Amino acid sequence: MGVKVREKRGKLYLDVYSCGKRTWEALGLTLTDDPKQNKEVMRLAEVCRSKRETQLVSGEWGLLDPVNGKKALYQYALEVAETKNTGKNLLKALKHLADFPGGSAIQLSQVTERWFEGFQNYLLKDAADVNGKKLAQITAAHYAGEIRFVLHRAVRDSIIPRNPAASVKGITIPESEKVYLNTDEIQRLANTPIGGALGAEVRRGFLFSCFTGLRVSDIKSLTWGDIERDPLQIKKRQQKTGRYVNIPLNPNAWEIINDNAIHKHTELVFPLIGTTGTSTNQYLGFWTRDAGIEKKIGWHTARHTFATLTLENGADFFTVSKLLGHTKTATTAVYTKATDKLKREAVNALPDIDLPATGGGK
Repeated sequence: MGVKVREKRGKLYLDVYSCGKRTWEALGLTLTDDPKQNKEVMRLAEVCRSKRETQLVSGEWGLLDPVNGKKALYQYALEVAETKNTGKNLLKALKHLADFPGGSAIQLSQVTERWFEGFQNYLLKDAADVNGKKLAQITAAHYAGEIRFVLHRAVRDSIIPRNPAASVKGITIPESEKVYLNTDEIQRLANTPIGGALGAEVRRGFLFSCFTGLRVSDIKSLTWGDIERDPLQIKKRQQKTGRYVNIPLNPNAWEIINDNAIHKHTELVFPLIGTTGTSTNQYLGFWTRDAGIEKKIGWHTARHTFATLTLENGADFFTVSKLLGHTKTATTAVYTKATDKLKREAVNALPDIDLPATGGGK
């Protein structure tokens, strides 16, 4: 293991040898015809060489990285966002980190429990969205969670010894009502057309999601290569989690997409939904109104509907969790709260006993 300064055509590089591999890293420094200036350039190059070698030694011996520890939390978070599947959410959180006093300058090694508590309080009380409105509590919780994740990653990368946010109680996410459709409402939607080619495909895509539980992101990216014929099922990598789900297609789901045509594996099942720049949520609002349904629905309502109806019709909890592609069963548990039918069945399952006629008195 070693790091040396090399010169090539007047430009300086670090020649890094580690774990049996040699790489060259550009320093962005250039030698000139001025000896005094070159002396200063070589001094800077030596500082860079020393820091790089310190990083290598720290990594080899499992020590903390003394160089990145001085890096700003904001800058490190930007780097994490580039590697994170849901990096867009982290970037949104960083806008508020930049507005928080000192948030854009604080070093990773300077973050404490008190600082993180202050940041959470700022999100709850003072932070505003792009329209100047106070952040919803659930939004504040999500943004705080993104920064908590960055600190967790810094521990994994041996930049800080522990996550200061780990011992700080997170922002409570208020329980929201899961809106879902019953069988009668699904039938009414199926009987109600939507005008236009895109509208017709939105109708098909939403109903397909009701019978498969796919998120709208997966509806948009679903290809005919994701459909297996024997047995008839979807095998797809989820856009949100990167995990594969296997979802058998029941006759209703297959009838929605089966056009008796031959398709290429890369061809989208719902090409208009997958490529349109138009918001499709407006179609859902018009559609439910025309169907005489008062519930306010979005694309995720179809996923809620799938989860709730499969549970109500006897599917076990673990199976539904796998069909939805949940990584935690606690995520699936919220659907058991959404249905009154399961509650009634649970209460009606209580044993019968003979009670003497008391008339309600003593």
